[in-house]
Amino acid sequence: MNKKIRGVFAAVPTPFTEDFKPDFEMFFEHCDWIIDSGCDGLNVLGSTGEANSQSGKARADIMRAVSKSSLNRATLMVGTGTPSLDDTIELTQLAVDLGFDAALVLPPYFYSGVSDDGLFEYFSRLVNAVKSRHTGIYLYNFPQMTGLTFSPALVARLIEEFPEQIRGMKDSSGDMEYANHM
Repeated sequence: MNKKIRGVFAAVPTPFTEDFKPDFEMFFEHCDWIIDSGCDGLNVLGSTGEANSQSGKARADIMRAVSKSSLNRATLMVGTGTPSLDDTIELTQLAVDLGFDAALVLPPYFYSGVSDDGLFEYFSRLVNAVKSRHTGIYLYNFPQMTGLTFSPALVARLIEEFPEQIRGMKDSSGDMEYANHM
């Protein structure tokens, strides 16, 4: 199966209670409003969802809550990328186990200047560890936050090597020349 998600997916912010716990009631109300307003799907735990400021446990708790909700997981993309390959594998495997349709994965963003070969190795290890044919992996190009850009050659190489798993890319670079080239 090589199903690609289609349409407009809105990034969902994660609201918090006064004691810094996710406010699930407000979160799900907002998710329902987004879908009712015409979006095709939701991007949970992306950069707008404050994922990178939350622990792996907190992210997993949010993913589990979403999986138990009435939201259609076939219309959900969940951010699973971290600087740690092990943590990224763990969160991506959880996305697979919970039935999410797509995992949005940042490159390992703490160290800038990672080569295409290094990024290829990171994503190869992720794909080979997760081994999912259902949950697609979408590359998240956000160089302003990560210090890294997915080169067109790297993207082509990843898609050629893993056509069932690497299904697309979200580009938040704001670079129209780059986007048009991809």
